[in-house]
Amino acid sequence: MSFLEHLSELRKRIVYVAATIGVSFILLYALVHKKLFEFFMMPMTKAIAGKGKFQFTSPAEGFIFDLKISFIVALLVSLPMIFYQLWKFIAPGLYRNERSYILPFIVFSSVLFISGAAFGYFVVFPKAFAFFATFTYAGVEINPKLDDYFTFATRMLLGFGLVFEFPLVAVFLARIGVIDHKFLNRNRKYAIVVIFIAAAMLTPGPDVISQLLLAAPLLAFYEISTLLVWIIARGRKKAEDELAG
Repeated sequence: MSFLEHLSELRKRIVYVAATIGVSFILLYALVHKKLFEFFMMPMTKAIAGKGKFQFTSPAEGFIFDLKISFIVALLVSLPMIFYQLWKFIAPGLYRNERSYILPFIVFSSVLFISGAAFGYFVVFPKAFAFFATFTYAGVEINPKLDDYFTFATRMLLGFGLVFEFPLVAVFLARIGVIDHKFLNRNRKYAIVVIFIAAAMLTPGPDVISQLLLAAPLLAFYEISTLLVWIIARGRKKAEDELAG
């Protein structure tokens, strides 16, 4: 494909993704935006119960907040289509046997991302927000702004979703021969630095607790990925030995 053909293909994939997200957004906002609001706010609402309440300081902030939540959920709902279109775009550059990974790629990438976001929401958020809410004293309330909470929560959920994708990316790269377990072991010290930089970038503000909460599972997944890549290499070597024998 020429450069212009690649651009045309990319535009087609983007149109499919945008249409899927757009339809999902309209349906979600029209049907369940209030329930989405309550669900999204629940971890912080429980943490600040009796210590304060949410607020917004501009006339349209509440309305825009509802739109943002509906859009974020529309992105999650559209993940299978997003990953499918991503795969369709890169598939022409892969070998025939590599293209057979499309279904596992779509399923596992979607499940892992949603699992990461769910881990952040159900496990990390309650503990983190309860900890933050302890810094209220006599005469001091915690009154988070809707916009600030949205920024904090969505960036954390995005971070955890991406963290959970790491083993899949590592396995994929190992299957096509880009990396192996020796590469991951050799570059572990650099990976640790990159992980903490990424955690600092994905968490809003100079919040060390949030950065550690995000960096810890990423470090764990790096080790899991190294193990999975080693298993793949061992299986490949065994198959080669059997063919040679």
